[in-house]
Amino acid sequence: MSHPIDDTEQLIANAEQEIPPSIRSRLIAKLRMGVHIDDASRELGVNPQRVFSAARILSAFGDQLDATLTAERDPELPHGTVTGYNKRCRCPQCRGAVNRQL
Repeated sequence: MSHPIDDTEQLIANAEQEIPPSIRSRLIAKLRMGVHIDDASRELGVNPQRVFSAARILSAFGDQLDATLTAERDPELPHGTVTGYNKRCRCPQCRGAVNRQL
């Protein structure tokens, strides 16, 4: 029988294996250079959705990713809206706006 702690540890291990620290740091570096997260992820051979999934599981990475996306976002966009998300912004506020719509 599986215990919840075992499930959590397995989720963390899977996320660490799927997107190892070297890929995570290279992704953050690309984002800081202004590369869009979809493009940066694909350049590194990672599905962008898997990046966000790993960020939810690996909290330190998630915090770093959100801080980077917030710092690098386009100040001209209406953040926290579906419009911002549709214009390719993936900051926490724009992702949240889309999630509220679902």
